[in-house]
This record gives sequence, C-alpha cells and structure tokens, in this order.
Amino acid sequence: MTETIKLGLVTDVVPIEEIADGWDFYEIPNSVHILPLHSESTWAANRDRYRSRGVPTPVASHYVSGTDPLHGFGSFASGPSYDREQQLFWAARSFRRMHEIGVKVAGVWGGFFRCPDGYPRTKAWDDAVSFCNILADEGERWGIDIALEPNADPDTLFPSYQEGLAFAKTVNRRAIRMMVDLNYFIKLGEPFDIVRADPDYCVHVQMAGEGNGHSQTNIEPRTAAYHELFTVLKDIGYRSTVSVAAPWLSSTGEDPINYHYETQVTLKYMQDLRDTHFG
Repeated sequence: MTETIKLGLVTDVVPIEEIADGWDFYEIPNSVHILPLHSESTWAANRDRYRSRGVPTPVASHYVSGTDPLHGFGSFASGPSYDREQQLFWAARSFRRMHEIGVKVAGVWGGFFRCPDGYPRTKAWDDAVSFCNILADEGERWGIDIALEPNADPDTLFPSYQEGLAFAKTVNRRAIRMMVDLNYFIKLGEPFDIVRADPDYCVHVQMAGEGNGHSQTNIEPRTAAYHELFTVLKDIGYRSTVSVAAPWLSSTGEDPINYHYETQVTLKYMQDLRDTHFG
C-alpha cells in the first residue's frame, strides 16, 4: 500500500468512547487529558483510557491553557506573565507524559505569543525564543516535534504562517516546526502556496468546518479551500497527519449529539477527500 496521510480527530470535546471506528489516530489535548497539574494517578487513568481504544495518539494539541482559565491556570510564551520556571515544570511533565502515549508532534497555539502594550517588543521576542528553547530541549529529548500554530490574531507575535515560519527559522532548533490550520489561513486570506516555501517545516495540518466549538456545521463554503489545500499537500509530498478539529455536525441535529454517527460522517468526508488527491 502506498504511504499516504493519516486522518485523525481532535478529542477535546468528543468522548473517545463515542467516536466511530476507522480513524487513523486521535489528537489528544495536552491541557485537558495530559494536564501536568494532574496527579500521576489521574494521568495514568487518562493514559490507559486512550490505550484501551487501540488507536494511536501521535499528535497533541492545546499544549498550554493560555488565557483560558482552565483549572485556574494561565500560561504565556511571552510578555510580563511569562514565567520560565513555570514553563520548565510544565514542559518536563508534558513531554514525558506525551512520550508515554506515543505523541510525535505537539501543537502550540500562536495565541500564547503576545506583546501587551507597554512591554518591549524585543523582550517579548526574547521570551518567545526562550520558551521555544524549553520546548525544543524536551522535544529533542523525547523525540517530539513542536508545531507552532499561528492563529491570525494581529496582537500576537506571528499572526500568519509566513511570519511563524520566519520565527521558527530564527529559533533555529531542529524540533521547532509548523502547523497549517485551515481556519487561520482562511481568516487572513493567506495563500496555501506559502507551505511550498519550505515543506519540511510542515509537520501537521488541522482542518475544520465553518462554525465554532461543538458545531462546525457548514462544510460546503469551504469545499474549494479543502481541495486547494490537499492539492498543495500532494504536490509537496506530504505524508504526515491531518486532523479534524471537531465533528462536522451536518445532519441529525440531535440533542444530545450523536457523536458516533457524526464522527462517522466526518471520517467518510475526509477519506473521500484524501482518496481524490492521494488515491
């Protein structure tokens, strides 16, 4: 069988026991199911819950909780709230636990990289490089790449993929790579062709339908974008992972959500898209 891309589902809002069979992998949320603030016994229960499914977990997302007060914890990669000691603790536990569950790529959201008004921008850049070196030290120790995820926010240090790529090259660590997130490319109107500039830097792709949270229902307006992106992936010889940020709830309108059915519908759509471009 010809090697091709792997299709996965992000499990931040979907109970893994309700996911339809057939996905190549799960993308496990670090700050939810690998949370370093959890005890070792809580982590072991989460780890074994995933292992019992028999589905690989090569990708982790939501590396830190940022401005979201998840479990009362906020974390930043730059700015006055950047705390290197805090990040050293978070990284040591996160990467060891990610390694235990088989993670090979950890996504880090661009929203953590900020320079608030009154804070020197050069200092924010130094903070961000320091943060990425912490990630790279642990990533290279455990064999995990870090995929920076620019999030189209003009108040961040690198809103676009192009700017994120330039930043990653400035950090100049083997483990610091990039993620393509369809949402943010569309929000900025950034051309997918920028991925061709250095294909080796792209180690993960994340996709979504229109909408937010649990219901990303509107697929059709993005059909052209899906095909354009997959054309670029095929052209650059991409053979890594593509995940879906949430099931595309397109049919039943059930409450509560029938996750098994909806993840089955989403999987079939993605398999057809992959077959169209990769055979």
